[in-house]
Amino acid sequence: MSSKYAFCKGNDVYKKYDNNYKKHKKGYVILGPPGIGKSTFIKSQISEKRNWIDQDELFKDLGVDWKYNKNNYEDFKLNYLRADYMSEQSRVLGYRLIGSLSLLKNFKADAIVIPLIKNHSNYIQKRKDLHLSDIKDIRKIYKNYAKTQNIKIFYSIIDAVNYLENK
Repeated sequence: MSSKYAFCKGNDVYKKYDNNYKKHKKGYVILGPPGIGKSTFIKSQISEKRNWIDQDELFKDLGVDWKYNKNNYEDFKLNYLRADYMSEQSRVLGYRLIGSLSLLKNFKADAIVIPLIKNHSNYIQKRKDLHLSDIKDIRKIYKNYAKTQNIKIFYSIIDAVNYLENK
């Protein structure tokens, strides 16, 4: 079997992130569905070194491609297992990530953000790539994931961040 996915050393990538992001004694991962303001929150951090990393950007730099090979189940599965591993590795290294749920749901996040439907609807109206009917289905997946993994749900990213940073 030939697979595009093999683990690589992330040292160079993490060195790059060390220049722009703080490493903490304890890393965290916050997950949430599309259209809740994850990227906006990441970009709004104004300190010299930011606390929270956009999981999509980190994964891109580490070579994880979310859309790769949906027709080959083995590579598809390996890609998502690798994403789960990278999330855990980043957390252990003291990084704080905000991102989306892996389709395999093997990874346990520290917090889930699911805004009130009214607020979420307002957020996604600004995005042409998102539709409320799809978002409602995705919200159910996140709620079930949080319930089965016993993960606290928050209505906003700020609430989740404040909770974790003051634990």
